[in-house]
Amino acid sequence: MRNLHKCPKCAGQRIWVIERYRVPGESAEGRALPVVVHQDAGKVPGIFQSLRTNPVGQFDLFVCDACGYSELWAEGFRDLVEDPDRGVRLIDMTKGRQGPFR
Repeated sequence: MRNLHKCPKCAGQRIWVIERYRVPGESAEGRALPVVVHQDAGKVPGIFQSLRTNPVGQFDLFVCDACGYSELWAEGFRDLVEDPDRGVRLIDMTKGRQGPFR
């Protein structure tokens, strides 16, 4: 929807765009929904470093006015750091296959 400005489900052409999609929070505007909320800031030494949050990225929400189909598109995620223990993984198939069956 973001690129074609057309719904892939119903072909509707009225698309709502909610930039920097927010979730309810302590303020009236809420907080931007980050791609990852817990990336290591890397600047706080000591035991409290693991307790600190460092939100990375945000989402834009695209919603079809006709059928309600929606898509979240991530922005600002290039600073993500792989952390499998916390559920942040990168699947990179650009390196090609390795092994005897090339």
